[in-house]
Formats: sequence, C-alpha cells, structure tokens
Amino acid sequence: MHQKLKKAVDFVSDKKIAAAAAAVFLVSLIPILYLAGYARPSGDDYGYSMYTHAAWLDTHSLAEVFKAAVYTVKTMYMSWNGDWFTVFLFSLMPEVFAPYTFWIVPWFMVGVTVLGTTAFLYYVLVKIGGIGWEYAVILDSLILFATFQFIPSTAIGMYWYVGAMHYMVPHAVALLALIFGFRYYQSHKIRNIVYASLCMFMVGGSSYFSSLLVFMVYAVMMVLFFRKRKDILYLLIPFGIGAAGFVVQCISPGNKVRGGEAFGFHLSDAFLTVIQSLWQGLAVTVVYLREKTFIYVIFLLCAVFGWAAMLKRKDGFRFRYPLLFVIFMYGLYSAMYAPAIYSAVDVSLGPDTMVYLTFLPAVLLSILYVEGWAVGKLRECGESAPGKILLDVGEYRSRVGLPLILLAAVLTLFSVGSLRNCVDKRVYDYVSSGQAEDFREQIASQMEILLDDSVREAYLVPINDQQGPLMHMPVTEDENAFTNWVVKEFYRKDKVVMVTSP
Repeated sequence: MHQKLKKAVDFVSDKKIAAAAAAVFLVSLIPILYLAGYARPSGDDYGYSMYTHAAWLDTHSLAEVFKAAVYTVKTMYMSWNGDWFTVFLFSLMPEVFAPYTFWIVPWFMVGVTVLGTTAFLYYVLVKIGGIGWEYAVILDSLILFATFQFIPSTAIGMYWYVGAMHYMVPHAVALLALIFGFRYYQSHKIRNIVYASLCMFMVGGSSYFSSLLVFMVYAVMMVLFFRKRKDILYLLIPFGIGAAGFVVQCISPGNKVRGGEAFGFHLSDAFLTVIQSLWQGLAVTVVYLREKTFIYVIFLLCAVFGWAAMLKRKDGFRFRYPLLFVIFMYGLYSAMYAPAIYSAVDVSLGPDTMVYLTFLPAVLLSILYVEGWAVGKLRECGESAPGKILLDVGEYRSRVGLPLILLAAVLTLFSVGSLRNCVDKRVYDYVSSGQAEDFREQIASQMEILLDDSVREAYLVPINDQQGPLMHMPVTEDENAFTNWVVKEFYRKDKVVMVTSP
C-alpha cells in the first residue's frame, strides 16, 4: 500500500501540479470575462470623457483627443482632484471612440493585474529567491485565484473604468517599478533606472497607495545596501521623480474642493495615522479570517508547496533575518491603510482593494522567507548531526505534503461560507437569475435613444437595481443630478432624465 501511494505521489510531478494550478485559475476567470459583455460605463466614466468624446466626434483626430485629455487634466486638477496621470487615462474610456466597446475594460483590467502580479512574483521567487519555475507558477496561480475570487470590489477590480484605472493600473505599474529596482541592484545596469523612472512618473501622478508601496521598498533598499553598494543611491532618481509627481498631485487646488479646507499635511495627524494603520492591519487580518476564510486555506497550500520549493532550491538568496522581514511585510501591508485614515473622508472600496492586493503577496513572501530560513537552519544542523534531520523532497511530499493537502481539503469544508461569496458564484447567480440579461436589455433601450442624434431630450427607462458584481450609476428623475448631467454632455443632449411613471 505504501509503495502504491509513493508511486501515485511521484506520478503527480510538480510540473503537472503547476499546469493544473494554472488551468484552474484560468478556468476561474471565464465567468468574470463572460460578464464583461454586460458591463457598461456610468457616472465618472462619462464625466471624465466628455471632452475627449466631443473631440473625437468632431475631428476623428487622435491629436485632438489628446489635447482634450490634457484639458480634462487641467480642469480636474483645479476643481476636483490632482491625480494628473490617471485623470489623463480616465478621459480615454473606450466608448469615447465607439459605442458598445466597454467590454474591453474588464478584459484589460484582468490582463493588467495578471501580468503585473505574475511578473512580480516570478522575478522575486525565481530570479531572487532561486526557486523552480514550476513552484512559482503554483504560488502565482494560488495568489491570483485569491485575488480575483475574493477581491473587495469587483467594480474597482474589473467593471468600472475610472475606479479600476485609478487603482489597478497604478498597482501593476508599481510592481513593475519594484522589479526594475531589484533588477538594477542585481545587474548594475542603468537602463533599469530609466525604466523604473518611467514607471514612477506614472505612479507619482496616480494612486497614493501605489506610490507609498514603492517609496517604502526603495527607501529600505537604499538604507540596507548603501554601505555595500554606493550606486544603490541611483534609486533616488525614480524615487525623486515619483515624489515630485506625488507632490504635484497633493498640492492640487481640487483636493481641497474634494477633501475640504482641512485637507493637507499635519505632523500630529501623520503620527497618529501610523499607529492607527498598524492596528487596523491586525484588525482586518482577523476580519479576513472570518469573512474570507478560504484565503487561509490558500496560504496553507502556499506553505506546503513553498517548503518543497525551498528543499529543491540551490545556492542563492540567503534568508537571514526572518523576524525583521515579517515585520517589514506587516508594515508594508499596514501602510496601505494610511491614505484613507489620514484623509478622514468617505472613500470607495478602492482603498480596501489596495489593502487586499498588498496583503496577499505580503503574507506569501513572509511564509516563504520564514520557510527558507528554517530549511537553511535545518541543513546546517543536519551537517553536524548523526541522524537525518531534513526530509528530502520525495519523502516530504508523501509524508508531510500530502497529509497537509488533505487537511486543506478538510478545511475547505469549514470555509464554504466564504466560497459562496466568491466572485464566480456571484456572477453565476447574477446571470442565471436573468438579472444580467434584464440589465442588458434596459441598457440597450437607453442606448437606442442616446445614440439617436434626432432625439434632443432623452427620456430613459429605469435600470434594474440588481447589478450583481457590476457597477452602474443610473440616470435619475432629477435632470440636474450629476449622472444625468454627464450623460447629457457625453451624448450631446439637451436633457436626460429617467421616467418612472406613465
């Protein structure tokens, strides 16, 4: 019986597991991408694209569209917010150029998130950590599965153009900035500073969260490696470019319009923000345990395959300071609470999404670092001990790995509640109930009117309030409401209003 089990375990190689993990993740994206066909722009999507859409209709010139995008940046910078780079992107919503092209948005956002996360984890795990590519695929697939299935806001993550462009794209670019920073340290090649600077130019004019993430990592790298590598200070170039862009957006007059006259920097508030952020990080970790229980099963699987990866890795990165590394990862994750806590204004689920997207890799890297340190210590002890202390990979897989995977399967039964709230299940419920199709038909009836140039006053039918994972800000009965106004301007109508009674 033992021999049969061993043969079965040996047959299921790490490469086969990697292929299966990647396949499961890709299949899990099918419902998310299928729902892309139902997604529609609304609210801010129209508001930021009014001028660019008008420029395209009038001239069909990309140069004129870009001029209108710059005008949008200037207008918003003075009147609403200072995120100059993402505002430029906001104004290039797909339906600026053609109706019914909004399905591109979820596909693009999913692609950006997958590529950014995969590139980052591959570089850190394989190029720095020295683990096998098959383990990187397994761990990446697990983290990406958790990312998309339990993301705090599907609107921010995929289905709302302005929200996703403001948070998801800068996050992916920030991960690229980290990669180029790491590559510079390893290769000494100055071109990586150039690439990192381009990334930080974009990040500096975007999300506070993404800027803070890169600033903290770059700062720690320069402090830690300055004595050994004076040229590490070249990181000050992308750091300074990002900081300049960050300052430019922080001093925007529009910020005070949006955040109130008290918006600004106060040292006492900054200190209190740090304390509150550290506490919030612990509190939300407990909330995740209760509401997103299955991600802890995923972390268990990460630990199982992570240990095997450490057993197989050759010489390379040395895991010397596990406690300091875990503390830094916790600080990095907790820092994502700081912008929302400091501003003390009502925020969307965007900050929660950025916190979650930082939490997942922070926990993964903490697990792997501690395991790498533990494996190294056990190897050192084994060299001087008469007996065998450290199991080889084959023994570990059959004696430890398989039982822990079975334990993960059992724990899954205790996390059924969180699985019922996963994104795929929510998409299935929304589509199978007929609500998605109802929403699409109602939108189609609205679009028929909005796209008819002969109709100057648009009286629209009500929209299904049940939007599932989608996000839609409907036109209201008040023709002066924000949504009514931006839809009117985008489609060049004299009036847009919802009709709820005969």
